Amino acid sequence: MKKTFFTLVLLALSQTLTLRAAPVSQIFEGVTVNNPAQPGALNAEFPPGTPWTLEVAWDNASPPLNSSATQAGYRLTTLTITLEGTSGNWTTSSVMDEASVGLLQNTGYHEVQFTSGFGPADHTVQTIGTSDVHSVNLTLGDPTGTAVPALTPVPSSFDLADFSASVSRSYLKIYLNNEGSQYILGGLGDNPVGDPDLSVKDKSGTILSSGASLKFPATKVDGKGAKNALTIANDGIGNLAGLAASLSGPGKRDYSISFKGGTILAPGASRTLTIEFEPNRRGKRTATLKLTSNDPENPVFEVIIIGKGKGRKR
Repeated sequence: MKKTFFTLVLLALSQTLTLRAAPVSQIFEGVTVNNPAQPGALNAEFPPGTPWTLEVAWDNASPPLNSSATQAGYRLTTLTITLEGTSGNWTTSSVMDEASVGLLQNTGYHEVQFTSGFGPADHTVQTIGTSDVHSVNLTLGDPTGTAVPALTPVPSSFDLADFSASVSRSYLKIYLNNEGSQYILGGLGDNPVGDPDLSVKDKSGTILSSGASLKFPATKVDGKGAKNALTIANDGIGNLAGLAASLSGPGKRDYSISFKGGTILAPGASRTLTIEFEPNRRGKRTATLKLTSNDPENPVFEVIIIGKGKGRKR
């Protein structure tokens, strides 16, 4: 009787531990999108619209690997990615117990990120074509800040209805170098939205942030004007539309701009904007160049233009 009792207790305990250790899994699907950062050699094999599938599994009864007031991380038991290439499927899984899922809870923004290992050795298939696989990341972004109600315990599933389908918020990235400058990019669903990304560079190639200054040399009043140029590019994966340039500020009549072309920049395309400084008065002359577009991050991009008028033509 005693032996039978202890046998039943051990069996019940074993079943309880088995149930607690049983992983839960979820499958995410989408397609690749147009991406200037994707190596050209892979474009034919994985063109925009290539289907991808990511399967992940985790034990939602396990304690977090790390946690704080705003984020928590958990170990994944499975992370497998499949790309349906034109000549056949490419599939790799995370190895060495490196895959994890992180939950982020910032004010007004929540995020879930599934991450594989960080290097070719952490993947069962270490290359795509001639490129190494450094990391596989699926990010689910929620701009409403409601999708992650609690950081612990990790949920048993994630409802995609709670997350944005836009590539700018929710996306798949397969990083192909250690710097993260080359990657295959995918979005959720059959037709993910691709966002444009306005980029502004000065003549030295330096990328400017909105609010940056552009300075002209001191120039004679009513004399020969001084010219400067900016390169306006679309580094995103959707069309940059409604593109327009204008001048404002106290010195706007001291400057003129030339920005030829239409109002749309395709992904990867660029255009030159020329600014000429012809001061009408002596002293500091300041104006603001405004670039407007459908870039969701910078719908109005501003550059402060500074010049100085000197002397007078005789």
